[in-house]
Amino acid sequence: MIGVALGSLAAGTAHAHTAADDTAAPAAQTETAGTSGAAGDTGEIIVTANKREQRLNDVGITVAVVSGDDLKDRQIVNLQDLAQSVPGLTYTNTANGTPVYTLRGVGFNESSLASYPTVSVYLDQAPLVFGVLTRHSAYDLERVEVLKGPQGTLFGQNSTGGAINYVAAQPTDTLTAGGSISYGRFNQVIGEAYVSGPLSDTLKARIVGRIERADDWQISNSRPNDRNGKTQNYMARVIVDFEPSDAIRFNLNVNGWKDESDTQAPQFIGRSPQNPVLAPEFLNARFSPDNARIADWTPGTPFSDNRMLQAVLRADIDLSSDITLTSLTGYVDYKQRQGNEGEGLPLAAYDIPSDIGQIKSFTQELRLSNGADGPFRWVIGGNLEHSSVDQLLTLYYPDSSISRTLGVAFGYPITELDYNSNQKMRNYAGFANVEYDFTEQLTLKVGGRYTSAKTSVDACSVATDSPTNGTGAFFFDILLGGAFGAYRPGLCYPINDQPVAVGGVAPGAPGAYTGTLKEDNISWRVGLDYKVTPDVLLYVNVGRGYKGGGYPAVSASTFTQYLPYRQESVLAYEGGIKATLLDRTLQLNAAGFYYDYSDKQLRARIIDPVFGRLEILQNVPKSTIKGFELEMTARPSRQLTVSAAFTYIDSSIDEFIGINGAGLQGDFSGTPIPFTPKYQVGVNADYSVPLGGSLEGFFGAGINYRSDTSAVIGGDVNPPGLEQSGSGPIYKIDDYALVDLRAGVKVDDGRWQISVFGKNVLNEFYWNNVSAAQDSVIRYTGQPATYGVELRFRM
Repeated sequence: MIGVALGSLAAGTAHAHTAADDTAAPAAQTETAGTSGAAGDTGEIIVTANKREQRLNDVGITVAVVSGDDLKDRQIVNLQDLAQSVPGLTYTNTANGTPVYTLRGVGFNESSLASYPTVSVYLDQAPLVFGVLTRHSAYDLERVEVLKGPQGTLFGQNSTGGAINYVAAQPTDTLTAGGSISYGRFNQVIGEAYVSGPLSDTLKARIVGRIERADDWQISNSRPNDRNGKTQNYMARVIVDFEPSDAIRFNLNVNGWKDESDTQAPQFIGRSPQNPVLAPEFLNARFSPDNARIADWTPGTPFSDNRMLQAVLRADIDLSSDITLTSLTGYVDYKQRQGNEGEGLPLAAYDIPSDIGQIKSFTQELRLSNGADGPFRWVIGGNLEHSSVDQLLTLYYPDSSISRTLGVAFGYPITELDYNSNQKMRNYAGFANVEYDFTEQLTLKVGGRYTSAKTSVDACSVATDSPTNGTGAFFFDILLGGAFGAYRPGLCYPINDQPVAVGGVAPGAPGAYTGTLKEDNISWRVGLDYKVTPDVLLYVNVGRGYKGGGYPAVSASTFTQYLPYRQESVLAYEGGIKATLLDRTLQLNAAGFYYDYSDKQLRARIIDPVFGRLEILQNVPKSTIKGFELEMTARPSRQLTVSAAFTYIDSSIDEFIGINGAGLQGDFSGTPIPFTPKYQVGVNADYSVPLGGSLEGFFGAGINYRSDTSAVIGGDVNPPGLEQSGSGPIYKIDDYALVDLRAGVKVDDGRWQISVFGKNVLNEFYWNNVSAAQDSVIRYTGQPATYGVELRFRM
């Protein structure tokens, strides 16, 4: 876990490892991070939660921290970049660009807008409730924090994997301005500028804007002159601090972004026909080579025009010298309009030319907390979330085997359909946490949170092709035998295959699926911290975390596909040691963990006798994750910092009989959890050298290695009838190592610096996801080598 290195906050250093107790959950953090000025010091991060400052080694919960300077130096501009720098954290690309995160083996590979993530993401303590909202927040940051293990016992939303907290740079007491501009491969230009300072004695503000643009980086496998993959993003943030008195403080954060980039096209790497009649163009289509840039798509399909607006208002009111009331109000408005390439071919065998959606989310938190002076510290509060998520997708598949087969066999060459999911979520929670110092060395921590959740859904599929021999007509005429008359455009055609009426739709009848899921749970954590010396901490924590259930957004033929998946839970045991040694020039950390994982949420399949493998979301009854992390940061001099980390994760599905994401049926007990490399290694080194006068040169290098893993449960076995470009398990994600380099010159007062950088400089070919797309198997690659030059300045 590179992100745990203590020396990271120095100018050329990579990451820092901090510790925070339960009161430092991401939705409550107001920490500031800095370095001490002692010569030869590793640098010390001060963590402040609920108006309480603590040294990083004083409490026992693991948080990987990446400083704002480090984000800039290493060109970390999104969570995909961050995941490459924090072993244990895995990023997965998806067809619609919704990011999926897995932390220590806990993840949920579901990309619909309404899906709650297992790794929650926050911006300035307010939750970005759904994964799609997190795409463009990694700019002008003080730091990023990655909390490992189940979260939610205090603040924000429940999560079984962990939490990622973006901490934005705040308004300054004096007028300052600055920015950066970089130019890199594919004509990439990234520009960012900010101005910050006081507006009056009680008011100060910070304004920042960012532009990202780049030319297309993907090359068509069938049309060598066609390109895809342009980047065109715009981001802005305004933060206002208002302090009318010493006892009352307000902070308003209004931010937003617009994304007009192309969605990524996948590589076509396998044929797995679901029906016997195939289009000649599909049979003759070329597989993508092992080149990150080569993919294919239907011309005009990949595009996006999406935007997000968020407003967060925080108020802190000191009710007495020892008690503070905090209110945190958040609102998010997101709109999506994009097209997604489905099967990585110039055909239309499984394309989504229109993916339209909207999210509106309101969150509110209130909490009371006391000060940090006494041996007994407490916080109590509650929060709520009200969200509505609507998504409408068009599926276009005239070149698929189902279209060709039904056209030949029945005279129904189905080609197109729309499917939608309209969901409303309501979550209420109450939480409390206490800490008690039995002695100066021993501290007990106890926290709990009760959550009540309710989700309602209205889902439907309608035909948009021919009303006489299209998709809807096939259902009404053939599958329903004409019992419900002729199909009329706009009617929902999925069939209720349940034994009882659902939402007024009788068994065996077609119609819209409606349902309501109600769940509640109690998250909790108990921990002990023991300070052997002021610089050595032993800790142990036991806790249970939950992630709520929900409904899928799928193209369904029957109501079985619409059925909800249940909430999942993780019972986590963790213990570790943190030690600062050798006159603060060496930091050693070690942690071991064991997770008892119940009802893991999984994207799987059902086998339909007509349509073949169809998507479904369900639960894996039992899984187990165990592992350990070793971390070291050495700073033998002011000029050199070296950090290294090793993460080992042994994951296992203990109980699951079903159909995996590849459409293979079996007993998958004993197979590893997808997207969970067993070994992850990270090494980073930074060196600086005086050049004379006020100039300083700096050099940095990082390498991150991840062992192989699988994209589906049981991915070591290929489905029958598969034809592929290579050999071996097609759903395997091979191991890879990425090497990054950087070098430059700066002035010692930080007024300017110029640097050159390279990411994936060895041009390693790798991918992070493999999935089935109707008759095809596809994969999503990482970008090839990129490089450039950056100028950074401050006035």
